[in-house]
Amino acid sequence: MMLHARLSALLLLALACLLLGPAPALASDQARSLVLVRGGDSLTLDPARATDTESTLVVGQICEGLVRMKDGGLQVEPLLAESWTVSPDGREWTFHIRKGVKFHDGSPMNAQAAAISIMRQIDPAHPYHAPGMITAKALFEHVAGAEALDDHTLRIRLTRPSASLLYSLAASQAPIVSPKALASWGPDIASHPVGTGPFVFVEWRKGESITLARNPDYWGGPPRLERVVLRNMPSAGARFMEFQTRRADAMTGIPPSDLPLLEKMPGVQLMRVAGLNIAYLAFNTQRGLFRKVGVRRAVHAALDREALTRLVYGSAGVPASCMLPPALVDTGYAPAEPNTRGDQALARKLLAQEGLSKGFEATLQVMDIPRPYLPEPRRMAQAISQALAGVGIRVRIVTVSWADYVSVAARGDHDLCLAGWTFDAPNPHEFLRYKLGADSRGNFSRWRNEPFMALLNRAEASRDEGERILLFRQALALVAAEAPGVPLAHARDTVALREGLKGVVLQPTGATIRFAKAYWE
Repeated sequence: MMLHARLSALLLLALACLLLGPAPALASDQARSLVLVRGGDSLTLDPARATDTESTLVVGQICEGLVRMKDGGLQVEPLLAESWTVSPDGREWTFHIRKGVKFHDGSPMNAQAAAISIMRQIDPAHPYHAPGMITAKALFEHVAGAEALDDHTLRIRLTRPSASLLYSLAASQAPIVSPKALASWGPDIASHPVGTGPFVFVEWRKGESITLARNPDYWGGPPRLERVVLRNMPSAGARFMEFQTRRADAMTGIPPSDLPLLEKMPGVQLMRVAGLNIAYLAFNTQRGLFRKVGVRRAVHAALDREALTRLVYGSAGVPASCMLPPALVDTGYAPAEPNTRGDQALARKLLAQEGLSKGFEATLQVMDIPRPYLPEPRRMAQAISQALAGVGIRVRIVTVSWADYVSVAARGDHDLCLAGWTFDAPNPHEFLRYKLGADSRGNFSRWRNEPFMALLNRAEASRDEGERILLFRQALALVAAEAPGVPLAHARDTVALREGLKGVVLQPTGATIRFAKAYWE
């Protein structure tokens, strides 16, 4: 089997060299367009409802927010707001809106438009509110209101001081959409996005592709690419072949097993960043045996995260020491767990203490397409199943389509569930509030812990970074003690590009790819 796999890899590499070496042609007209192949389709193009990376990847080309994260960095910079001030008590923020910016439909981008995009998320009675705005709780829970003082001045009022408002406004769900388009399309804005960004929405062939065109009137200067086409291909082999044969200029969702081939392939450049992401195993803490902390700890002990990472990610992943990515652990927000190796003897002992020495049966929900934090979900599920079988836990894997994954996981029919998160900003509150918050739909663990929520609220309100770090560390200590999930791994984000394609920006936050400055050399 190993010899067969090795020969197959060499044949693929040889074919790549033949196909890519002498051929000058590209997948698209060099001066005009870019074709990207990815593992799955977007779920929505309404930024307020975009919680998955495939959706935010597209939305980020079309729509913009008041602020954003700097290219390739973790610092907030002005975007549609040129500057801002904060009141002495930290409860009022005043943003000065950039002048002369227009939406793609020709209507003016102003303070009133910004207020509408914020209020539609936080006010269920707002005429443009829609089901599915599930991240508003985490992003804007502290926002009391937003109002235009004049065309170019926006005031945001808070219920309490917030250290993370700018991070929230830089998130993928915070871009501003055209009020004119919202009035025209209502909830169907999800299929007809209108923003101020460098690219204009053209067409969405559901399940196949999304096409964007250059915005010639972009306030930051028109992009050099005329079109960006994002094609959906769930099969990693099909994506590889499209890229290999030059029918695609860029590729995401790369299995670790393909990286050695791409590294040796002529005419290919790989962009990599240490992603702010986490893949984890969620326990349904309100169901069956997983109500017991001892059982959850047993599963935690049974999983060797170093071995799982090597198997599923290869060199493209890092074992997770806690529920935050290494960049935030290094900042001091969480104590790193030194041991990420499994201990099956300890796992069996913990199960015996719960009267489960003979083991038990459980279901494990897994998604059907790769995610930026988990390139091979099925393989991870199978590896977890094998590891748990070693301590007597018999796992049945249930595959759920990504289109339904969040709603099915939120319903809580699973025992175990593979989950993950790609951070929009270097802010622990975003992930902890949305994925472990007691009233959050994204809490697949269905974990309820009032002291944890109190610590998060205090950390969010504090403007003292030292106090915030201490409070987040205490909150994560509760997570470690209660074990609502097992942190598994962090993926290194990788994008394959055709040689000669320059100016593409791969962000460490949100697995975002920016094409505004891209061009063919």
